[in-house]
Amino acid sequence: MDEQSRFRTALAALSAGAENRDRTLKKEEVQEFFKDMDLDEGQHGLVYAYLASKRIRVEGVDLPDVPLEEQPYTEEEKAFLEQYKKDMHLMRKQPENALSSLSDRASDGDGQAKKLLTEHCLDWVISIAEEYAHRGVLIQDLVQEGNLGLMIGVDTLGLREEGQSWEAYLEHEIRRTMRTALDEQAGSESTSEQIAEKLNCLADSITELTEDMGRQVTPEELSLYLDTPLEEIEDLLRIAGENIELADEKQGDS
Repeated sequence: MDEQSRFRTALAALSAGAENRDRTLKKEEVQEFFKDMDLDEGQHGLVYAYLASKRIRVEGVDLPDVPLEEQPYTEEEKAFLEQYKKDMHLMRKQPENALSSLSDRASDGDGQAKKLLTEHCLDWVISIAEEYAHRGVLIQDLVQEGNLGLMIGVDTLGLREEGQSWEAYLEHEIRRTMRTALDEQAGSESTSEQIAEKLNCLADSITELTEDMGRQVTPEELSLYLDTPLEEIEDLLRIAGENIELADEKQGDS
């Protein structure tokens, strides 16, 4: 692997790792990650700028805010966002000087404190959801997952690691549920693409074998030709809606 490819690979790995750490890295961590590449100050600056463009914050680095890339929401998403933001004005926000005590009570299992803290943090969900928008999951679904993460976080606040702030813990839980939804969607799309490729291959094979043999082919012949289990061939045929008459039955009638 040449130096440029190695650098791009490392940068992609660093970005992916930041996704699992609430999109926050320390300046020292970034420098350590690239220590074997002998980057100069200007090159490190390019790395920080790239991470900032991906909405990844590097602690200890002062960079101007990078505006989110403008991408259109669907009409359904626009309507949802408009209504959700209106509803946010009805939510009760707590005074800043009351939040520490409120989070302590919620950590101890106080039901009323949990309710008030959840309501106070609901606007965090929409803000974070907008960061993850346009990645294959509708904004309303991201918000739904984020709200679930917020409720889980508030309910388990007393289980957070020692020294971790309640804000960091709740944000982590919100982001975790949204990332899970995105990962599941990506996995679903990947599976769909694989099936589509197999169906295309199956259609091509049917055409080739039919032309070569001068008759319709059987699922068993396709199984042998494609070196694919017969059960999978039959499943693909059902998905494709293909009608293949069994050649041995036709031959038996002749």
